Amino acid sequence: MHARIPLDVDLEDKLIYGLTPIRLGYVVISLLAGFATWSGHWAPPTVRIAIAVAFAAIGAAAAWGRWRGRPLDSWAIDLAYFIAGNYRVSAWR
Repeated sequence: MHARIPLDVDLEDKLIYGLTPIRLGYVVISLLAGFATWSGHWAPPTVRIAIAVAFAAIGAAAAWGRWRGRPLDSWAIDLAYFIAGNYRVSAWR
């Protein structure tokens, strides 16, 4: 009996616009943060819209951004590991 094994079992699932579930979560959370920033009345509208657009841009960069073939979130995780492993916080005396 011959059986065929699919070759793409290790690929991540794509949900919408070529995004995996985690990257779609980045977009949704950043858009919610932008909407919450815009909806509040804590600053003038120009400041609120600038911060809301910045949240949306950060979310888009985290979802679709790649540098040297790697997603930006894996670069951020590697940077955090590097900083935590090489730099120590000492108390002021």
